[in-house]
Amino acid sequence: MSDQSGLTLRDLMPDAPQLGPTVIAALRQDPQKSTAMLGWETLGAQAADSVLNIDVLEALARGWSTAKELHEYTDASKHPNGERSVVYLGAHEFTKTVYPTLTVTITPFNPVRFRFTLDLSANMRSVALYILNGCITGVGMGDGSVSAQLKYDQLDLRKVESQNVQFPGRHDFTASGLQIG
Repeated sequence: MSDQSGLTLRDLMPDAPQLGPTVIAALRQDPQKSTAMLGWETLGAQAADSVLNIDVLEALARGWSTAKELHEYTDASKHPNGERSVVYLGAHEFTKTVYPTLTVTITPFNPVRFRFTLDLSANMRSVALYILNGCITGVGMGDGSVSAQLKYDQLDLRKVESQNVQFPGRHDFTASGLQIG
């Protein structure tokens, strides 16, 4: 994955989300989820923070990695192994959906998995992408605004209003980066 850039989705939220009551109401509708309800009542606040501990730059880079305009960088005949490229993107908008999952285990019960939906929307003015061997290896030199909508099942839990974000001079991802494709 990546080293943390220091900017998480949680940092973009002005106050703590009120996930607990909404998730508990959803769990009460399904009698087979009583263990999950116990887990949520016990760990709700900590769970909210861990679900939102998503690195914003990595989430954005995952969105860029699916752009068809970058697919040529996976073609070794055009961009041989070892070739380093910097691609500058101008103004653009996109939405990337990710599914953070939280697993709660309370002995002696079976683990319960909470699957959230997070729609991260970006309105970028500019950004530089560092590419090597068909992977985005880093981002930098950019700015734009980001907003997000967090859901559990079909319930809207928290909407983060659009906030301006400036990227550091350069943030590198660890290992081989994020595969384009």
